Amino acid sequence: MLDVNGTKVSSNDVAEHLLQRIKAQASEKTYEKDTEHNSSQDIVYIISCGNKPANEYSNPNLLLGIFPTLFPYGRGGLDDGFRPIRINFREHLRYLLSYADHRFEQNYSFIFVVFNILQRRTACFHAQLMTTRPWFQQSA
Repeated sequence: MLDVNGTKVSSNDVAEHLLQRIKAQASEKTYEKDTEHNSSQDIVYIISCGNKPANEYSNPNLLLGIFPTLFPYGRGGLDDGFRPIRINFREHLRYLLSYADHRFEQNYSFIFVVFNILQRRTACFHAQLMTTRPWFQQSA
């Protein structure tokens, strides 16, 4: 399936496809495959970059999509439906960085991306606090 504009394939379709691929590869006993046979049966998703930036506030799969090697089974994100209690972004990052295998803290791209997200969220929060003050309209 080819979706050049990125309009017909949802992120859930891509996540489901990747999970099926991981399960299929894990169940195989040998890594030698007939590439011609697999290429005719395998569906490949190609999603292009768009001109609209991703919304980091309402995208529960943001970190899962950016770092598929850190979340190999598509689970463990901030808005994971299997988690009974919701936690905030900062606490979730603290938990991820305390993993015993150190995969999150050793991935420098992950550190910079989540720090950037934290900085922008903090800046937006403080800007909202300033603009909701009653004296802001008079001084602006």
